[in-house]
Amino acid sequence: MLGVLAFSLSAAACPLESLASSVPAAAPSVVASDSLKAAWEGGQRWTDFHAAVNRRRDVWDRSWSSAASLPDTVAARARSAGPWRILVITEPGCSDSANSVPYIARLVERAPGLELRLINSTAGKPWMETHRTPDGRAATPTVLVLDDAFRIRGCWVEQPRALQDFWLPIVARNETGSRFEEKMAWYVKDEGREILREIVDVLEGAKADAPVCRRG
Repeated sequence: MLGVLAFSLSAAACPLESLASSVPAAAPSVVASDSLKAAWEGGQRWTDFHAAVNRRRDVWDRSWSSAASLPDTVAARARSAGPWRILVITEPGCSDSANSVPYIARLVERAPGLELRLINSTAGKPWMETHRTPDGRAATPTVLVLDDAFRIRGCWVEQPRALQDFWLPIVARNETGSRFEEKMAWYVKDEGREILREIVDVLEGAKADAPVCRRG
């Protein structure tokens, strides 16, 4: 049984640098996976995960509150693109997760054909390793869109592309500590618009049988 309910308190940063590699990320899988089914079935529902968050609680709550104003047009597109299972690999201490995952949860709330489960980076490590960031890191959040046979039909990794354009050069220069507040300010200003747009694009790609794996 996968230990998906005990979210790690040690993952204060989103990237798992120890997994970094120059190997390009694989395309979305179309092969059914018993382990993905187990991960899904052992995952947490959003309400349980959110209630237990004990790192960056203010950011999670702010994002959840902001996501309440999710546009009707976005919700309608998500409803039309379903049904799908959305499996999110995340950690409470991850700033990118805290700024993005609540918007995905609101989208699922507004689109009855979608379901959401959350697992930690230990349980999700195999899929993080095969769905890396553009600069080769395994990172949270990693979002997998699954069909009813638990096949991966799309993915989204770590950050919206508009933020990656700004942030990845900072990561490359090892300046993340001194520039961290700039990243957080970007998320506050964006109010979830880019994450929602990109996630809906992934869902629509899955529906069109043209899987999208948005890594940047």
